[in-house]
Amino acid sequence: MAKLGAADMRSKASAGDYAGQSRVDIFDLKIKDKKPFIIGSAESAPKVIGISYDRKSEILTYQKQGNKTVYEAKRSEVFKDKDFGGGGSGSGGGQKETELTESMQCYYCSYVFNVKKGACKEVSTAQLKSAKQHVHATHSLENCLKLGPGAWLEDDVYVKTANKLWEKYGRRMTKHGTVTFHRDSAFMKGVYKAKQACHKIDKDSDDPQAPGSFNDDKWNPGDIWATTLPITSTPFKDFVGSWGDLKTEVEKQAKAGKVLGISLKRIGKGGQATAKEFNKSNLTKTDIKYESWGWGKTGNFFNSQDIYMSCDGGLIQFRTFNKETSWQGQITGSSAAGGKVSGGNVDYYCRDIFNKEIYGGRGSESPFLTQINSDPKWPSKAYALYKKHNAKSKPNVALIPEKTFLAEWKKKEESFRNSKSMCLMFLDVFEGTGTSKKKKDELVKLMFLYASSATDQSSFFVKIS
Repeated sequence: MAKLGAADMRSKASAGDYAGQSRVDIFDLKIKDKKPFIIGSAESAPKVIGISYDRKSEILTYQKQGNKTVYEAKRSEVFKDKDFGGGGSGSGGGQKETELTESMQCYYCSYVFNVKKGACKEVSTAQLKSAKQHVHATHSLENCLKLGPGAWLEDDVYVKTANKLWEKYGRRMTKHGTVTFHRDSAFMKGVYKAKQACHKIDKDSDDPQAPGSFNDDKWNPGDIWATTLPITSTPFKDFVGSWGDLKTEVEKQAKAGKVLGISLKRIGKGGQATAKEFNKSNLTKTDIKYESWGWGKTGNFFNSQDIYMSCDGGLIQFRTFNKETSWQGQITGSSAAGGKVSGGNVDYYCRDIFNKEIYGGRGSESPFLTQINSDPKWPSKAYALYKKHNAKSKPNVALIPEKTFLAEWKKKEESFRNSKSMCLMFLDVFEGTGTSKKKKDELVKLMFLYASSATDQSSFFVKIS
């Protein structure tokens, strides 16, 4: 999640204790109820006690816990926590907002495809109601209208997305009849049941092809699905014998205008919608070349809990995300902006390419971190790893003396130590003996492909952004 933006202030919270309240009012309600605010861009940022909120200047006056000094923060510096309808992943506010926006997109698409049968400039509530019978989504139209973020309506995100889909697939699909749109419906679950059946066959084989856990969205990141097949059907169930067969059939059905997975990315205010197809059979995958890595962006070991890896396709940031023990890589770049590769899959690729594992035989980061946090010798071991690899860090910063390192390590929160410990273990594999430039290139290429849902097993989808 992110800090509170101007668009957030024009809409109501869709979840949390103050669901249905305007976010301007939530400032006052949190202060009245003595609920903490978070100043920063992450849920782990410091929590503070609000004193007052000036609606005109959008300034929050606050005190730090245990400190009587009064500080000020701009609205844009305040984290959109669960009270504001945001917060972490899972069953929290962020997930609820995603459910609402993706469901609402189905209703707009249904109107454009089934009623208007063409692009439109705006859609009324009555028009949406005329098409809702062709939508099978998590939330009802009434819920979406009541609780959905206002900015998506104000910025014409739904209209632009529906129009772009019509432009590219409308006539191809409507020639088969009514097009139904799905978000977490029985039909959509049936799509992923086919993938799961194929994955089970693969894992039970002598030579598994899919990487690690291979999440559903890395096979196909379709947020919503469009189909002209009967909604009671289970698509692709007859093509689970191999990844190749399944992949071919998904693309065949999409090109025929019968079943289409659609990945949705928010279109910015004033922006134009684009449609890009992924995992086409005739697509040649771009090679990604490794360049360098560093202790964060500055090269200072203690300035951040991450490491950054530079490649000619973008950057990979390795750190813990969402929770203290969830270590993974997040990729930014033209091919996989915002995509993530889990620590388990990083380990899978390291074992496959380098024949080494980053968890030291412990299976995952959780038991490894539990063990090192109870090991009084681990800080010295961490320093040894830091000293071993620091010379290769770019930008390079002079080696920190051991005494200073240990003192700084002790002062850091557990989340920092966990994240940096995992980074050190990964680097020890990545920079170990036998890790040639060719192998490093292969590793970063596979991580980029995974993050962008473009592995050899991933299937056809269209992304609207």
